[in-house]
Amino acid sequence: MKIVSLQSVGLGTYFSGNEDETTYSPTIYKVGDRIERVGYFNNGNEPKVTEINYQQGDFDVYGFEIYTVHTSDGHIRVLPADKYIAEWSE
Repeated sequence: MKIVSLQSVGLGTYFSGNEDETTYSPTIYKVGDRIERVGYFNNGNEPKVTEINYQQGDFDVYGFEIYTVHTSDGHIRVLPADKYIAEWSE
C-alpha cells in the first residue's frame, strides 16, 4: 500500500478577499500534482509531488509520526501525522 494524497486537518491556507470575508482552505498534496505556492504567480514550473511516505519513530518516550512529501525538485517536506489525513491505495 502507498499514500496517494494528504489533506490537512485543522491547518490550512488562509485566504482573505476583503475585511468581511476570510476563509481557510485545507492543504492538499497529491502524487503527480504540482505544489501551488500561495501569494505567487504559478507559471507551470512548480515542482510536482513524486512520493508521500509515512514514518514512525521512537526517539523519545512519546515517539513521533510524520509524513514526508518528496518533490521533483529534490525537496522533502516533513509534516506532522496528527494534522493530516492520508488516502492510501494499492
